[in-house]
Amino acid sequence: MKKHYLFMLLLYVGMVSGVAAQTILKGTVVSKTDSAPVPGATVIANGQSQNGVATDFDGKFTLSVNEEEGTITVSSIGFKTIQLVYSGDQEFSLELEEEVSALDEVVLIGYGTAKKSDITSAISTVENIESISSRPVSTLSDFLQGNVPGVTVLQQGGDPSQNGRIVIRGYGSFADEAPLTVVDGVPYYGPAINPNDIASVSILKDAAAAAIYGAQAASGVIVIETKKGKKGKPRINFDLYSGIQSASNLPTPLNAQQQADVYNRAADNSGAPRQSAHNAEQNPWGQVTRTNWMDAIFRTGAIYNANMNINGASDKVNYMTSFGYNKKEGLLLGTFSERFSFRVKTDIDLTDNITIGENVYYSRSEAVGTNSTSSYSGSIINALYMPSAAPVRDENGNFSGVVPERLSNFAGAYGDVYNPVALLLRPDITNPVNYLNANVYLNYNIANGLKFKTSYSYSSTNTKYKKFSPRIPELGRTNLNNYLYQSYSDTNRWVWDNQLSYKKSFGDHNLDLTAIYSSQFTDYEYFFQQGEGFSNEEPFNQYMSNASVIRTPETDVYEDALTSAIGRAMYNYKNKYFLSGSIRRDETSRLAKENQADYFPSASAAWKISGEDFFDVAAVNSLKLRASWGQIGNINSVGYYSFDVPLNTTTVILGADGSLDDKGTYVGRQSNPNLKWEISESLDFGIDASLFNNKLSIVADYFEKTTKGMIIPGLEDLHQGTTAADVNGGEVKNTGYEVAVSYKDQAGDLRYSISANASFLDNKLVNLDGYNSSGIDYIAHSDNVRSTLYPYRSVVGRELYSTYLIPYLGIFQSQDEIDAHSKDGALIQPNAVPGDFKFQDTNNDGKIDNNDRVFMDSYLPEVTYNVGLNFEYKGFDLNMILQGVGGVKVFNAYKFTAYNASQQGYNLDNRVLNAWTPENTSTDIPRLSTQDNNQTYGTTSSWYLEDASYLRFKNITLGYTVPQKAIGSLLENSSLRVYLSAENLLTITNYSGMDPEVGGKGLDVGKYPPARTITAGLSLSL
Repeated sequence: MKKHYLFMLLLYVGMVSGVAAQTILKGTVVSKTDSAPVPGATVIANGQSQNGVATDFDGKFTLSVNEEEGTITVSSIGFKTIQLVYSGDQEFSLELEEEVSALDEVVLIGYGTAKKSDITSAISTVENIESISSRPVSTLSDFLQGNVPGVTVLQQGGDPSQNGRIVIRGYGSFADEAPLTVVDGVPYYGPAINPNDIASVSILKDAAAAAIYGAQAASGVIVIETKKGKKGKPRINFDLYSGIQSASNLPTPLNAQQQADVYNRAADNSGAPRQSAHNAEQNPWGQVTRTNWMDAIFRTGAIYNANMNINGASDKVNYMTSFGYNKKEGLLLGTFSERFSFRVKTDIDLTDNITIGENVYYSRSEAVGTNSTSSYSGSIINALYMPSAAPVRDENGNFSGVVPERLSNFAGAYGDVYNPVALLLRPDITNPVNYLNANVYLNYNIANGLKFKTSYSYSSTNTKYKKFSPRIPELGRTNLNNYLYQSYSDTNRWVWDNQLSYKKSFGDHNLDLTAIYSSQFTDYEYFFQQGEGFSNEEPFNQYMSNASVIRTPETDVYEDALTSAIGRAMYNYKNKYFLSGSIRRDETSRLAKENQADYFPSASAAWKISGEDFFDVAAVNSLKLRASWGQIGNINSVGYYSFDVPLNTTTVILGADGSLDDKGTYVGRQSNPNLKWEISESLDFGIDASLFNNKLSIVADYFEKTTKGMIIPGLEDLHQGTTAADVNGGEVKNTGYEVAVSYKDQAGDLRYSISANASFLDNKLVNLDGYNSSGIDYIAHSDNVRSTLYPYRSVVGRELYSTYLIPYLGIFQSQDEIDAHSKDGALIQPNAVPGDFKFQDTNNDGKIDNNDRVFMDSYLPEVTYNVGLNFEYKGFDLNMILQGVGGVKVFNAYKFTAYNASQQGYNLDNRVLNAWTPENTSTDIPRLSTQDNNQTYGTTSSWYLEDASYLRFKNITLGYTVPQKAIGSLLENSSLRVYLSAENLLTITNYSGMDPEVGGKGLDVGKYPPARTITAGLSLSL
């Protein structure tokens, strides 16, 4: 009996000790990318697969183990496996890092996706897209700048109402070359979308990649996928930042006394009498500096951005809703941009074979900019022109003129100048844009590998513009009339796509077939009216019916239809040999019936050498060669009714006494029923390599992009008396190289990546066959400075928009140099005096005129480059971007009036204090003179042409992610990251203007400069 009790006691003690030996491990597993729970992750203790559990729907697990100390291994498909040490009961907060090699990455292509390793054409993905929420960028184009080889973003200065122009692999036409944007599979024509909605971006750069989008893809395609819900419980994400924007490197006007001294010296140098306005005794008011006008118009602007995203997913439903708000105060008074945006996106699996979804996006945006391109009324150039003696407002609180009314006899000495503060603040402007895009789709899995998808998208853009310009009573550029301008436009568009795809593997053969029928229709209406002569300028009276004069309204209307049939086949054998081909038939309403339809083919191939049995290089994980060719028609270059005879209307006077007004109709332009598609043809050879355990990746391409049958304005027939029709008359060729390199590695807790890319481009106008019968081999462009300087011309054999200038040889230092600059004993520049410019007589005819102009470089960069550095150490992250361009030339027309005392008496840039004198000869600023007899400034010369290459410290962001354990103790399964970011921090350039990025064709008359922006923000996930 005692033995029995003893046995029972030992058994009980053993059981108790056994229970006591159980160690309880708990934890939560989330994704490091977005802190979303990872359901189904496997947790194994001490390598014992029989002792493991899977995380639940919320990413949680509980595991009992016998060992008090040991290790646990956590793994999940698509994530890197991690192993941790435990000691005793413990609770973990684990983050899994996504594990997607560069080769396995899924890339967006036309009407589908593909593995990056299977791509046969030139497609680039935008890296680090998740960092877009940490940078003060309001559009995708801002983020793209420098990030993708072959993609050039030409920022249009810093005006908040302007977006950067995206050019993919060079200019190919004189027409609109904006790339096509596709959002979630549907062509997108609206305003810039909220960048925080973007999940991934691919750039289709060659015709083989873009041909499937046909008529609108000649300039490349930007394919965007917006964010979706993450499987698990609902997540709420907040992204907030705010900051300040400021201008740097602003010009400095002469102060009041300097302006008087400079104009007195200029008068002396020209032999003219000094003006009394600059005599200190006669006009002491003009000797006192009251305003620095650059300081008066520029400000430190605020920037605000807020985004909220609610998303989640179950086995049957995926949903995402976002709200965004962005506001920027411009650097110049009165300028700003503001955008509200809302998106709701849902996917529902109705059955195992049928999925339906919708994606609705709404935005309301408003942006007020200013004119900074006119040498007459540009805001910044007028801040230079305005005399420093003038205050912003007079003693009565009204805007001041160049001089007070009591000194009106001196006003003419200062020129026809706008008060720049009044120019910015006086007009009352509203211009809201309401945009709605709704897309619905149905996806039906007909059979194994066979799918059908139909999608319908409808978009509506409504713009309203109203500007009231009050009288300008102050002296300077006075205007005693007032004006009201009002317009509205409505654009409605629907796109209906039907897609049948078949994807199947037959042993070593892999086949992917796609057939699409697409149609779209657009209708547009525009109305504009101008009223004048308002007796009362109060807001309540700023309505058209109160105008004493109402001008004849202007209207515009069009309808546009496009239908397309597309077929594509993609095949690979053993994932080593890849072939792809497509054919697209586009039919447009813009051309005459016999020319409406055309066919555009493409073909591409690739060879994955690293998949061959004979290839055994341990350092090379993958090596692939690519080649592609394709053609695309460019619909953007074709007018809506180019084949027809457009009619214009006007008001005519009838009757003998000329008192009867009536409407008249006339032929405004000749028609061309023979006009055909402009075709873009491209050839690409590329190589993709991944080395050293996929740590180093290299992508390199050589490309040729040729625009054939380029549409250009025809030559006017003077017998017709109307504008000539467009013709197919030219060819443009772009050739270039692209290379992108990235390296990623880890050293202990330090993870880092280095990326760099560069693009080299050569652009050439090959021919102007449409003009050959007339013997003309150039197009003279109308861009000009005060109707005096016309710097641009496109000529066969040169770049589009090349500068066409007379070579500048320096400054004449003496009369002997002027005398030596002669031809057959006659002076080439007979009106020159020492201190004037010396020009080259290139045609050796003994005189300087437009026949001496020669072609020089253009604004399109010869090379663009980018370097990115990313570091992560424990909770800290540091990201830096350096971006630059080379071989860029800007025509700095700011100097035409900023240094020129022979204009109307405008104030000047203080750099004229370094103008040439007999004692100051080491300068490139000519002598001061109130007369320009030598045409020193009036000659379209290379003195204005400057190298605008630059290296910009584009962005630096320092962030810290609060440990999940710390933030999780307050809010379960949450994450928090805080950061500081600086944009456009430093620019290294030799350009003498405010900033080398002037946009357009590179004509700078005082362009609105980009802002230096400092922001602080946070990303919170709940």
